[in-house]
Amino acid sequence: MTSETVEIIGLIAGALTTLAYVPQVVKVWRSRSARDISLGMFLLMNIGIALWLAYGLLIGSPGLIAANVVTLCLTAAVLVAKLKFDRSEAANS
Repeated sequence: MTSETVEIIGLIAGALTTLAYVPQVVKVWRSRSARDISLGMFLLMNIGIALWLAYGLLIGSPGLIAANVVTLCLTAAVLVAKLKFDRSEAANS
């Protein structure tokens, strides 16, 4: 298998795993509720994605870099929603 083919597989894998977060981001922001979202899981996920991004930058992998920049934005949006909406739900109780 050529290195180009390997990189294409990586880009497709990154695109699919990144796009998997889009429905969650849309749902949380539309409903203005993140009650069922695990804060711990999304904190760990954001740290892990940031480290994957750093790794991608260190080895110069465009696929890792692109996928993790977008994924970090999406998971950070869920994390921000969790913190914002949980705070406003608590204030309204």
